[in-house]
Amino acid sequence: MAKSNINRRGKQSKPTSDDAPANPASPKPAKKKDVNEMTTWEIFTTHPLIYVGKFIIIPYILYLSYYFILLQHPEYLPLNLRPSIIGSSASPRQLLVVASPGSGTVQMASELRNSLHLEVGHESTDAAWHFVRDGTVSWFHGIRFLTQPNTQEGLLKSFTSICNTGSANLGFHPAMYGPSKHKCSYRSKWDDCWQKECYRILIEEWGCGVKDSCEIKFANNIHQVRNPMRTLESLVVKFCVGGLEGSIADKFLTYASALFPQHDFVQDSCIEAAGYFLVMYQEAMIDARARGEISSFYRIEESSACDVAELAGLTSSDTTVYQPNYSKIKRMCDEGNALSPARKVVKQQMNKVNNDQVHLGWKDLRGGMHGSTMKAGDTGLEKRLKKLFHAFGYDESKEVEVVPAAPSAVESGEL
Repeated sequence: MAKSNINRRGKQSKPTSDDAPANPASPKPAKKKDVNEMTTWEIFTTHPLIYVGKFIIIPYILYLSYYFILLQHPEYLPLNLRPSIIGSSASPRQLLVVASPGSGTVQMASELRNSLHLEVGHESTDAAWHFVRDGTVSWFHGIRFLTQPNTQEGLLKSFTSICNTGSANLGFHPAMYGPSKHKCSYRSKWDDCWQKECYRILIEEWGCGVKDSCEIKFANNIHQVRNPMRTLESLVVKFCVGGLEGSIADKFLTYASALFPQHDFVQDSCIEAAGYFLVMYQEAMIDARARGEISSFYRIEESSACDVAELAGLTSSDTTVYQPNYSKIKRMCDEGNALSPARKVVKQQMNKVNNDQVHLGWKDLRGGMHGSTMKAGDTGLEKRLKKLFHAFGYDESKEVEVVPAAPSAVESGEL
């Protein structure tokens, strides 16, 4: 019998890749170049560090170039840019606003920048890397109006306590005064180099306003004040560790003791330490105004950005340092421009600390209260704070003797 040509049914094997027909439409995978076949440029551009660097290094270089050209060398561009003010021969800056901590310095600096488009910084006077060519709002720059400790030993102790701390979160770091003369690295927050720079800055700045020897000069020095009791409440919330009965924060104690070594803050309760620091700072600014080093003061609760501009001399062409500012301020602060944000009284919206957490009355400031070791009923701090009320034009009678206790949940009907 002839052999049948019919295939028997059975399990069929899958075709191998060798048996599969080629698909001319499917692209062949690109063959990766061997490193020996790559050009130097290809090796360089495909390196992982270079690839990542395109998204980090290049933007950073552009960022630095922006400040370098605009603030340090505007003459490099064929444009009518504002001139640099770096160097001791530069003209005075328009204004320095000094105020104690807790007085709204962050808010006022923001108002002057945003409402009047002035180049005003908060705490910083570094015009090489920051837009502060018009001025600064600061608490620490008030050091130029403080008298130095009477003895070299006392002065060295104050310098050492500040410069050995290395704490920048109280408004002071040497970098805020300009490029380091010791060539310190900005990549390091604090090291031996910045410590040396700290000593240099304190030697130059402490009391330079009293001696008229400040390297950075301002056409107008102005004192910003806030209701002293509200200011004290803010300081208590920010620096009292553990509430009213707690202890003062170490960093605050360091600065207070260094700037005012005549007072023993260590023995104070937290309220007393914050209170005596406040009154001594404000008294020093009042004395500076009496000597003519500070030209004027204003109450922040009643003032607008235009009010500050007027005190700074920006509403007169004769007293405006950078003339283009005059026409700008005149337009924004014109009485007919009622809708101008710069004419509205400044409202505290930034860096709010208290938020109704602490309310103080006169009794809270007396000896024997809230951990005070002073004689019960001592009114030393109370009297000095009331003098600030009078000096700044606040009504002390509006402050309560004793703050009413907060109602309990039962009394308030919450239960």
